[in-house]
Amino acid sequence: MLRITDTHAHYDETAFDSDRKQVLDSLHKNGVEFIINSGSDVPSSERSAALARSYDFVYASVGVFPLSAYDVPQGWEDSIRKLAEDERVVAIGEIGLDYHEPDAGKDAQKKVFRAQLDMARELDMPVVIHDREADEDVLEEIGKRPVRGVIHRFFSKAEYGKAFIEKGIYLGIGPALTYPNAGELIKTVEAMPLSLLLLETDAPFLPSYAREGERADSMDIKDVISAISSIKDIPEEEVAESAYRNAMALFGIKR
Repeated sequence: MLRITDTHAHYDETAFDSDRKQVLDSLHKNGVEFIINSGSDVPSSERSAALARSYDFVYASVGVFPLSAYDVPQGWEDSIRKLAEDERVVAIGEIGLDYHEPDAGKDAQKKVFRAQLDMARELDMPVVIHDREADEDVLEEIGKRPVRGVIHRFFSKAEYGKAFIEKGIYLGIGPALTYPNAGELIKTVEAMPLSLLLLETDAPFLPSYAREGERADSMDIKDVISAISSIKDIPEEEVAESAYRNAMALFGIKR
């Protein structure tokens, strides 16, 4: 059985309210070694930490992601910092920049991103970075504030994948790799070293292509492993084990 790791999921989302325990229990019984549940604002970070305290194979990352940067509550930094002290919290994230919308509010996003990069550096914690159509600015910001971390759900041009890899940043590869429009991502996977590979789903948001339109969960990682195995012409076990070891190393997980 493959040892599956899902380094970015959102099992605190309402999509799992009706069967969360059943889903998580089933995933663990079927080879999911551990999951990192990601916060995207203060409330979801609190939920992620609580979920991690409830399951010994679930960990949490806590942070404010770019689309929550416009109306952060007073004292948000103190809240995230306090959550980061929990032993079940292994990263600051998801944080970053998202320029998909024309009126993206870049200044507000950058302010919150920089504050959390500084926090992660101070706490000596890795970061989980959300980067959507903002590669140049993300590279600039982490150039000024070097961190350990991962680009979550990487789906940019291969040249940016190379640039992040050159900085020692991991790439989170997910079910997007299984879709017909994954040409640039396939190029990235072909060229990237296994030593900087992490696997993720972003559940419930993005299932593999074979389950398009359904609720994603961590078993979709199997399709990602299969795709990487085919692209790099290596055994599936090698893909899964490399991602497992990498996740343990980056997030300081001991099992």
